[in-house]
Amino acid sequence: MNKKEEKNRVGGISANRLVIPVVVILAVLHLMILSVIFMINTSSSRLSRFTQDAGRNTEEATSILAGSSLLSETSSHFILMPLNETGEINVAPLQAYAFELSQPRRGSQVLEKFRTYDVREEELALIEEAANSADFMLEAQIHALSLMRDVYPLPEIPPLTSIPLAELTEEEQKMSDVQKEAAARTLVLGSVYGLNKQTVSDSVNACVEMMKSDTSRVVAETSRKIAIMRKLLWTITIMIIVILIAAFAALYRQILAPLSRFVKQIPEDVSLQEDRGFKEVRMVAAAYNDVLKRRNALDNILRSAAETDALTNLPNRYRFEQYLLESGERGYSMALLLFDVNYLKRTNDTEGHLAGDKLIRTAADCISSCFGEYCFRFGGDEFAAIVKDCTPEKIDQMVARFEETEKAKNVSISLGYAYAREVGDTTFRQMMDEADKKMYEMKRQNHMNERQ
Repeated sequence: MNKKEEKNRVGGISANRLVIPVVVILAVLHLMILSVIFMINTSSSRLSRFTQDAGRNTEEATSILAGSSLLSETSSHFILMPLNETGEINVAPLQAYAFELSQPRRGSQVLEKFRTYDVREEELALIEEAANSADFMLEAQIHALSLMRDVYPLPEIPPLTSIPLAELTEEEQKMSDVQKEAAARTLVLGSVYGLNKQTVSDSVNACVEMMKSDTSRVVAETSRKIAIMRKLLWTITIMIIVILIAAFAALYRQILAPLSRFVKQIPEDVSLQEDRGFKEVRMVAAAYNDVLKRRNALDNILRSAAETDALTNLPNRYRFEQYLLESGERGYSMALLLFDVNYLKRTNDTEGHLAGDKLIRTAADCISSCFGEYCFRFGGDEFAAIVKDCTPEKIDQMVARFEETEKAKNVSISLGYAYAREVGDTTFRQMMDEADKKMYEMKRQNHMNERQ
């Protein structure tokens, strides 16, 4: 049987039809896992950058308010209290003012930075409005400090020298000291200044609230997307686990379990089941069964050759002894008959061994035709027969028919038999001895008759 015929015979599903789709599905799911992980990392990185940018933008937006407020407070402090308790120029608030003025968080500076940032138009408009108001306040402060300098000359010390004070107009120079102080207070404490100060606060706070709202919205949306992707990741992972469990269960049921069963059955010399498992497993079982059949056939041939007499095709002495061993020791009657072909040596000597072989075959046909299937050739000219579940009358009838057949076939055979109504009452050896004595007694009588 060729491989194609064997495949058609065993049937079943090939393991590749399960393994290949499972491998492909698992590969696709693993790629999906990698893609989801990449998207989660990308979203997390984007969210991190966004929150960092939002924090920076918020900090820089509030710096306008902080810087503007500090400049306003320090300049107002000096204008309201130009002299300290000892009557000297109150330089402390001016030093704080000069230091804050050197920091890069004034209105126009922050506005330039915001124009390079990725912010909404509304947020940029609010920053621009706050920056313009802060710059207006700064100009008012510098103007007011310039007026106060004419009344209270400032010492030439750092960082006061860094304050960019302006020259007064001719009209302002003609003012009295009281008028100059009043004009300075109007500049930093008047309604216009207060309105711009309020504008800075409102615009910065509105911008910060807008950025916080945007940040909260983006964080919520990104977090929701990440949560969905994590659920998808868990779903894919569970699918992979389920597929692996199902694949293992199928492989166990269709491969491991049949092979385990084969391991137990092979030592018992029984045929393997060909209707269980994948096609490859069934092909293994079919191949083994074919080998087992051929081996059993060969065993039968060898056993037949070992147990059969080649000349007569009757079972030999070995098979006779096996038959006695396999027979029960009780529960039936039995007759054991022994035969000896007369004049075989003379036939071989006078007519040749071919004639002697023919005589043996004729004797074998005569014995087997009269005493059934349990007839045996011991070797040479000796034969045996066993008849089970019989009566003495039946044996006598069979012997009488044998004698008639013997004459008809022109052959002379001596026989003797032993009979037991119950096999357990005697032994096979005793029956053999009894039948052997009777056979040789008959053979002796035949030779005596021949001499007379």
